[in-house]
Amino acid sequence: MISTDTITSARNVEKKHGTSYYIATLFFPKEIKTAVFILYAFVRTPDEFVDNPDPHSNPRSEITQWKEQWIRAYNGEQVENQLLQATADIFKKYKIPFDLSISFIDAMMRDTTQSRYTTYTDLQSYMYGSAEVVGMMLTYIIGYTDPHAFSYAQKLGEAMQLTNFLRDIEEDYVKRDRIYLPTEDMNRYHVTESMIRNKEVTQEFIDLMKYEITRARKLFREAELGICMLSHNGQFPVRLASRLYEKILDKIEQEQYDIFNKRVRSTTLEKIWLITKTYASH
Repeated sequence: MISTDTITSARNVEKKHGTSYYIATLFFPKEIKTAVFILYAFVRTPDEFVDNPDPHSNPRSEITQWKEQWIRAYNGEQVENQLLQATADIFKKYKIPFDLSISFIDAMMRDTTQSRYTTYTDLQSYMYGSAEVVGMMLTYIIGYTDPHAFSYAQKLGEAMQLTNFLRDIEEDYVKRDRIYLPTEDMNRYHVTESMIRNKEVTQEFIDLMKYEITRARKLFREAELGICMLSHNGQFPVRLASRLYEKILDKIEQEQYDIFNKRVRSTTLEKIWLITKTYASH
């Protein structure tokens, strides 16, 4: 039995860090909603270790300890961290393959050693662990009528992750010295690291952004085809999450691809409009 305090704490993590995810999660039935809160907090914790480490902390050590405690919790041992105990319950209840969680944690560890990606294929290997497996884990929780739903969940995870990368180019570079734009793409459009460092929205940078946005939109469209393979009561929240996330690409375009001066985000009214529009077409 997962305690109310653990659920509330997990819910607050998603509300703080994943606004679009949180809004969509609220539309799941209670049991699924609780599981999604727990899963989000579980994956967000090691993500925070590497993205926003505490001063004097050692992210690699923290991730290693998190992984060790998680393995113990999954294997039925009592651990102090209640979130890990709750996550183990969720994995058992929904029969989520354990290896998906390890792939995610390993991707977070990869962030401590790798900060550039030569090709999009290289980046995809990272996105598999950092995003696609999360989509697959959620598919087990939501339920599905066709096993092909998993491949579409991977596409949606990739689309959302790529969107994140485009929105957070400056933050990733300034705070973490990471560039998730493939080097081959930057070279193709003659975009240099110094342009990012100097916040230059040149025509070359705009052309690169257009190319990556087109790639992300294609992934969103492909992923859309698999939503009907999910259990009926999970289709609307997933479709809404997809639309809310794709809206970020619209906002980047509205800002003339200048992602350096402020973090692009949808307004409350825009979110409400999207909820209404998505529900009407559901």
